[in-house]
Amino acid sequence: MPERRGTMGGLGLIGIVLFGAASVAFYRINDRIVWDVCRRENRPYRQDWTLSLYWQWRTLRGWYADARRAGLLWPRTLATAAVVLTFVGSVAAGILAGLPG
Repeated sequence: MPERRGTMGGLGLIGIVLFGAASVAFYRINDRIVWDVCRRENRPYRQDWTLSLYWQWRTLRGWYADARRAGLLWPRTLATAAVVLTFVGSVAAGILAGLPG
């Protein structure tokens, strides 16, 4: 069995930390958007909105329009890009670390 290099452990940990930070930012921005929608539409704000089927469908339907109305379009776009890029980057780093040479 070939010897594995020790760099993947460090890259994996960095990837997990970056993905976690991006995910927390993504959630917080979405939470502010939900709060703004509830305020505008005179709905009660629930902290467990992520468990609501209504909010799950609403986020799929027109979330960027809601983000724009809340003034959070750029933060929402950047948070989405950060989540995607950290995930793809971690996968790519894992693949590259497994290559010989």
